[in-house]
Amino acid sequence: MPIDTARNGSTFVITLNRPEAMNAIDPQMFWDLGAAWNEFEHDDSLLVAIVTGAGTKAFCAGRDLVKSVQDSGNDWSQRRSESRLTPDGIWKPVIAAVNGHCLAAGFGLALGCDLRVAARNATFGTMAAKRGIVAGGGQTQRLARYIPFGKAMEMVLFGERIDAEEAHRTGLVNRLVDEGQALDASLEWAAKLAENGPLAVRAMKQLMYEGGLDMHFHDSLRAEARKYAELMTTEDAAEGARAFAEKRPPKFKGR
Repeated sequence: MPIDTARNGSTFVITLNRPEAMNAIDPQMFWDLGAAWNEFEHDDSLLVAIVTGAGTKAFCAGRDLVKSVQDSGNDWSQRRSESRLTPDGIWKPVIAAVNGHCLAAGFGLALGCDLRVAARNATFGTMAAKRGIVAGGGQTQRLARYIPFGKAMEMVLFGERIDAEEAHRTGLVNRLVDEGQALDASLEWAAKLAENGPLAVRAMKQLMYEGGLDMHFHDSLRAEARKYAELMTTEDAAEGARAFAEKRPPKFKGR
């Protein structure tokens, strides 16, 4: 199968499993990835997702151009509405464990995650300008918002790769680890995220994307105030305060 899924407690691990093709995305992987995102979104026992690639050479090299050139029916990019490349609209946190080359549509997938942990051998690039196409899957829009605009423009227009160190310096990568350690480090982060109040985590993720990126500042402040008031009425908010007063770890229930 081009996609493997596994459960590690409340963490859902999605592995792109075509290492012989640098985990490039063919149609079946595209459909299966969408199914995996749907499973994660609708299973209340899952709190965090990690997406990674099989092996240490590549996270994902992008769309499988070899298959697309051989048969245009294999070009899933023309049918994006039929499945889901990125976890857009899922308010649970998602980590990209980038264990090698992260390019083109694979780069779009990593950008669509909330946090990026990268091995030092990782590289990042849109590559689209070199193929005569537009960098899709949110690459142009997310880059313009996530890193300094001039650097984003450089990456898009030249289509050159940057290494993990440079990605970390620009803020594109949250954490750098040694080769082969991206998944383990991401699992550690996922376990820490799962200790926090799930309703609060989802609410703040939604506010960061919708308010921080889409709304006028004063509208986003009002949205934050509404979410704050809403969350203060939950059992989790009461438990968080009680646990602090009693000097013990909280036991959140997601309600």
